[in-house]
Amino acid sequence: MLSNGGQTVSVKLFIDKEKKRVLFAESDKDFVDILFSFLTLPLGAIARLFKKQSQMGCLDELYKSVDALGAEHFQTTVCKTMLLSPVNAAAFHCDRLKVKVDDANRRVFYVSTSKNCMNFSPVAGGCCSCGNWSCQSFWECPQDVLVTVEGNGDGLFVKGGLKYIVTDDLQVSPASTSLVFSLFDRFGLQEQAKIEETILHLNANKITSLLKRALMSKQALTWLCFEVSAASPGAVNIDKQLGKKQANETPSMFTAIKIKLVHTKDESCVLYAEVGEDFVDMIFGLLCFPLGSVTKTFGQMPPNGCISTLYASVDGSARGCVKHECRHMLVSPQLAPFFGCSKNILQADELPPRSLAFGCLRCLRITATTEKPCNCILQPHLARKPTYGTINEINPKSEYPRAYIKGGPRNFLVTNDLRVIHFSLTNTLQILREARIPKEKLVEKEIALNKTQVLKLVRVALVTRDALGSVLLPSKE
Repeated sequence: MLSNGGQTVSVKLFIDKEKKRVLFAESDKDFVDILFSFLTLPLGAIARLFKKQSQMGCLDELYKSVDALGAEHFQTTVCKTMLLSPVNAAAFHCDRLKVKVDDANRRVFYVSTSKNCMNFSPVAGGCCSCGNWSCQSFWECPQDVLVTVEGNGDGLFVKGGLKYIVTDDLQVSPASTSLVFSLFDRFGLQEQAKIEETILHLNANKITSLLKRALMSKQALTWLCFEVSAASPGAVNIDKQLGKKQANETPSMFTAIKIKLVHTKDESCVLYAEVGEDFVDMIFGLLCFPLGSVTKTFGQMPPNGCISTLYASVDGSARGCVKHECRHMLVSPQLAPFFGCSKNILQADELPPRSLAFGCLRCLRITATTEKPCNCILQPHLARKPTYGTINEINPKSEYPRAYIKGGPRNFLVTNDLRVIHFSLTNTLQILREARIPKEKLVEKEIALNKTQVLKLVRVALVTRDALGSVLLPSKE
């Protein structure tokens, strides 16, 4: 359905008007596909969608730091673009959502200006192995070849032909009488007459707002009808066992990250840390990780939201309805090819590089058969036989396979809320002035961060702006 705000998806809400809350929603596959697509979104895409106001801990500061940091600190100029606009590994699926959450066009690829080059890049400006720049936008993949959806009414991630029940905290289940009765019991509803039904048509703006509420509140659907204040993150309780399992599963070759922490002598607050490129590359790389991989690693993340409930539905209440070939895409979302960083602390795999088969390497027309002529041979001045072939995806980072940040003797300053700036005396003095803490009350301490500490830092960074202090200073309790 179309509205003034563009394409919409319909959802029926069942509302308790007395208590001003949505009990649950009934929808078809289209709305559920959109909800599950949230799990595939890279964190950097979320920060961009919310215009650097995601309120997810330090995420916005990280994104703004990448934007503000000079290009000379990145391995290539493309590295900065990759962090600011990370590619969704499930983009070919998400591009066919009835209402798109991320409006970035991921069906456009780039080749170099050399006609003999057989490579392509998903990012403009990358240096190709042929020596030229991949700056020529050449092809927009037709929608009908991106994802094969059988003509049986199925959706992109879930099966069609049935109705779904979505609770206020985004638990997804196939609709049934027993489920409805159990929900009535949960809410203590004895009189069904008190339930009001309403149908909403959600456009892209509403869906984006729903995502934001899902990150901040366990009443994501109620927000669609009533004003609901988001819970404050409050103090972060770092479980001492947090990350133990994941730390044991991370690569055994993990190298400790050395930093110099500047904090008050009474250990009440952190001013900043002086770090090298390895620390910056690690935290910047978080922008490319999908939301679902964060939830997989840390569980209840973000703690005040309901994304973890949505994630649990894939292998839980909605397990029989999720298409088999899409399950792994949702429970273990991957990074797009070449979008990993030097320290894959969240253990998310990268998709392998792609190859594209073309029916004609002159007009770059994709075809499923070599018998159908392409457009260029129908034109008199190009009346030659088409040449068939395959072009391969290359690493936009060029010869730097993993890192985004240049190596060598390069230091940065990272504030408590993970704002990253290059090291200079001017920047150091500015931080000290802003803190208004006398130098004699400060102390510098060298720390070698191990795997568990890094995992804790990543978790805390997505919850609170007191990131360094929460992990590296004694508990304030």
